[in-house]
Amino acid sequence: MVLGSVLQPGKLLNLSWYHHTNSLAKKARQHLYHLRRLRDFRLPSKVLRNLYACTIESILTGNITVWFGNSIKQDRQALQRVVCSAERITHTELPDLQTIYYK
Repeated sequence: MVLGSVLQPGKLLNLSWYHHTNSLAKKARQHLYHLRRLRDFRLPSKVLRNLYACTIESILTGNITVWFGNSIKQDRQALQRVVCSAERITHTELPDLQTIYYK
């Protein structure tokens, strides 16, 4: 068993992190909606930053040591775009995923 899949002899195996990183980006983008709504209620940037760290950043960095080094550049960029969107919403500078990975 590899990555939750049963290996079958004679079949080609596509071991990529695309589906995993795609689902992470989708879930994180869904949480951006809540961040935008709270910004519209004029919550302070510090509160929005804490909400980002507790929800979106925890989604993006779950098991980051396993998948980040093996993912392709396009997958990492898709996740980084979520971080950039959150920066614009919160009006604060947020750590990029590469910094978190090498921390």
